[in-house]
Amino acid sequence: MSATLNLKSDGWTRALRGLAQQTPNAIARSLNRSATSANVVGVRGIAADMGLKQADVKAQIRITNATAAKLIATLEARGSRIPLIKFNARDRFPKGVVARLPGGAGRYPRAFIRTMRSGHTGVFQRRGPARLPIDELKGPSIPKVFIKLLPEMLARAQEALVTNLRNEMAFVLRRLAS
Repeated sequence: MSATLNLKSDGWTRALRGLAQQTPNAIARSLNRSATSANVVGVRGIAADMGLKQADVKAQIRITNATAAKLIATLEARGSRIPLIKFNARDRFPKGVVARLPGGAGRYPRAFIRTMRSGHTGVFQRRGPARLPIDELKGPSIPKVFIKLLPEMLARAQEALVTNLRNEMAFVLRRLAS
């Protein structure tokens, strides 16, 4: 009398092959969600630090999403110095302009607030004596504060990546099992 047990790995081989094919997509989705989480932390922190609206900060930060072929998601703060009018600038005629800057109130004794013919409103100051050209005054830039908040943003991204990757891999395994 003899008994035989044959074990075949066809189903497992197919499932593992499917897992290998779906893993890059799951990683890319996890990276993109983690970058979004880091972006939220960055936007809130920058807006609070500079005293700006979050919408003004969001416009200056760009997210490049990861793909299955390129597993890198990036956050990039761009832009030059922010116009002083965004810092709650108020005209104190004849004493100039006062703005609420990150380091405290900024006072500009020779400045004035005007709306140009194009519709742009800003804080301006003459280059020299009366009737000379004017220049728009600006505050700090967002990239400067972005660099200051990088450790906090990176910590949030790493924390989110672990959770997101676990959830994405569970999703892929559930799909392959059915």
